[in-house]
Amino acid sequence: MWLNHVFEIGFLMGLIGSVHCMGMCGPLVMALPISDQSYFQKWGSIFLYHLGKISTYTLLGVVLGYFGSSLPFYGAQEHLSIVLGTIMLLYVLYVFILKWNWASSFFKSNSIYTVIIKKMGSLFKSKKSTAFYLIGFLNGLLPCGMVYVALTSALATQSVLQGAAIMVFFGLGTMPALLMVTMGGQYLGRPLRSKLQALLPVFIFSMGIMLILRGLSLGIPYLSPQTGIGTVAVSCHK
Repeated sequence: MWLNHVFEIGFLMGLIGSVHCMGMCGPLVMALPISDQSYFQKWGSIFLYHLGKISTYTLLGVVLGYFGSSLPFYGAQEHLSIVLGTIMLLYVLYVFILKWNWASSFFKSNSIYTVIIKKMGSLFKSKKSTAFYLIGFLNGLLPCGMVYVALTSALATQSVLQGAAIMVFFGLGTMPALLMVTMGGQYLGRPLRSKLQALLPVFIFSMGIMLILRGLSLGIPYLSPQTGIGTVAVSCHK
């Protein structure tokens, strides 16, 4: 069932990406104005923040899925696992080996980014509960390499529904680590976060290889089983 495939790819990608999120979004979520709230209010605000971010991811997934459906990527959906695995390997090459710093130039030249940051700053001063949802929504619009990798997978699905689903699961995958960081960071101290972030390229590279192998369906138990992930059966019979 395609939903299982999308869940596997999206959630695992978000889970690994959450290591990156701890460095990029960790300071932001730790700064959420929840210190004066009660225990239940804090969790409600945190939930709204993540709901807002996942909402943005979902909308972007819809757009990329729709756009992908109009492109001549023949076979891309059938081999989604292989396509995404290859993209992740290229991401490691460009970002961690060649050290292509695309983000720095983007931040310096993009006026939209400046507007988003200013709006988020004003929302941090708001006492309304909806402010947490809007902070998360705007946070989802900020440039992030792992989000772009996920969006590329949404494009490769060539489906509005699957594109949205893969981004929902990606957002859910980023939540566990950020939840621990949000609640004061005491569960993931700075030394541990630094070590995990140093291992991020290894995680991404390993997942890229795993996805490619799973997409090839080589019949290797657990590693590359013949489950049909990323492939469809073709019959010549009418």
